[in-house]
Amino acid sequence: MNDAQNRQDSQDKFTLSRNLIWGGAIVAIVIAFALFLVIFMSSSETPAAFMAKWKNALESGELKKYESLWIKSARQHPDSGYPYTAKLLMDNVNFEVNLGGARQPYRVPRYANRFRIEAIPVTVIYPGEVQQQFRNLVIEKRGLIQQRWKIVMDETVGSELTATLPTPDPTPQTGTVEQPNSPVAPLVIAWKNALETQNVKSYTDLWDKSSRKRRAASFGRATEMMSQTHIINITGATYTAVPRHKNRHVVDHIHVTLQSGSDIIETHIRTLTIEKKGFFRRNWKIINDEIGVVSDAIAYLPDESGADTVSGEESGGAFDGNAPLDTQLKVRQVLGKWQAAWEEKDLKTYMSIYSEKSRITRVNVRDGKETKRHLSKVQLRQQMQKLNRIYAEIQVSISNLQVNGDRAVADVKFLQKFTGTPASGSRPAYSDYGTKKLNLMVDPVDGHWRIYSETWSRYEDVPDFPKM
Repeated sequence: MNDAQNRQDSQDKFTLSRNLIWGGAIVAIVIAFALFLVIFMSSSETPAAFMAKWKNALESGELKKYESLWIKSARQHPDSGYPYTAKLLMDNVNFEVNLGGARQPYRVPRYANRFRIEAIPVTVIYPGEVQQQFRNLVIEKRGLIQQRWKIVMDETVGSELTATLPTPDPTPQTGTVEQPNSPVAPLVIAWKNALETQNVKSYTDLWDKSSRKRRAASFGRATEMMSQTHIINITGATYTAVPRHKNRHVVDHIHVTLQSGSDIIETHIRTLTIEKKGFFRRNWKIINDEIGVVSDAIAYLPDESGADTVSGEESGGAFDGNAPLDTQLKVRQVLGKWQAAWEEKDLKTYMSIYSEKSRITRVNVRDGKETKRHLSKVQLRQQMQKLNRIYAEIQVSISNLQVNGDRAVADVKFLQKFTGTPASGSRPAYSDYGTKKLNLMVDPVDGHWRIYSETWSRYEDVPDFPKM
């Protein structure tokens, strides 16, 4: 009897233990699934990308699209700004939004997932008159499982009427098709929306699949640029039907500005080639997206009066090198900031110009023998801290500046004179000359130009380099 009872007790314990194991496994799976939903279902969309959606919703004139961007409870609040804008959209009033003129988004205190963007220039186009406004936008991530940015407030903070709109010339240009009558206009709008919302999938879907392979360079370059904010102006675009190609159109003179925050990286002209593709169901598809020449960069650079830059006189006069004009200007601005930070012993600013993966090579030449030293960014910081302690005053001169490269990479070479006046009067001032070579690239994370490699060749007992 006791043996039977023991066997029963053992069986009950085994059953209980098995149930506990299975119960624990189920709980673990539920927790893991919940973590998956929290981590992977949360939107990775940036505030800048959401602002592009808001811009597109206003400029499209579609109330439902604008309404979908709002938190429902906020939409119903009379002071949220929604009723005012919704009425304008229902009255078919047109909008033009300049995201480039807005201030940087910043996190609202006490709200972990709320951002505020202030002073967004908005043009409201009524019949016969134009109103200039500034909007403040407050957005917040909402959602129990899948969090998305939503509008909390769309506030109009200032407005004024401007001159009456001129009557447009009804005569179309010869050889071109104006946007409203072009059969490819909807695809151009979709292309603009995909770029401004930084939606790579939507952009890819607009391409003809075989053309993506044939034009891999154009497609690849366009998708690489989509990490930056796009501001696209299609108002001046021309729509041309290609002769002898009934189903092919070219859309030219599309102005595109790439921007990181308030910093403009570049401006260029885009040309789209669009063709009807498909065997049974034919649809308009992009067969080429050509990135053309950079337009006048000076007109698009932000007003930074007083910003440090390497002047033309210091660099020997006219721009030297084959880099585009906007690269020349940006590199000079970066070098001016780098030069000023070195002379002012502003170590934080100085080091911020170097990439985390930067590679610094210094070369000493004595008696015809070269000694190389390779420094990491951490080691460079330590060396600069030492220099700042030794010298009470530092002067750095740049001359014979040459910039080669393209819109994302620049190879820079110049003659550098360093003079350090020690804190102690018992030591003489130190001075050296040499050739400095820098490799700068646009950081894919934030779009700023940074130094990725630096080579310094130091020479002993030589006179000043002559001007070349």
